[in-house]
Amino acid sequence: MSKRSPRRRARHDIIIKILKTAKDGEKKTNIMFKARLSFSQLEQYLSSLEKGGFLSEKSGTWRTTKKGLHAIEACEVCLHLTEEVK
Repeated sequence: MSKRSPRRRARHDIIIKILKTAKDGEKKTNIMFKARLSFSQLEQYLSSLEKGGFLSEKSGTWRTTKKGLHAIEACEVCLHLTEEVK
């Protein structure tokens, strides 16, 4: 049996995982499995991210938009800066 992390994932961690997964285009099922979400959770995240302009969908393929790519980059910068504080 594998050890699981006792902490819950933060919403931004899930969002970044979805955006990174969809960078080159991905189907819902693959995003769901890679982000470790239930179907209902995935539906909520995809809807919110699409409304916010971070993801777009065409013919069943979800792709991260320019705005989404900028969000990934900004989060990586923040993560790098917080690691320096440790």
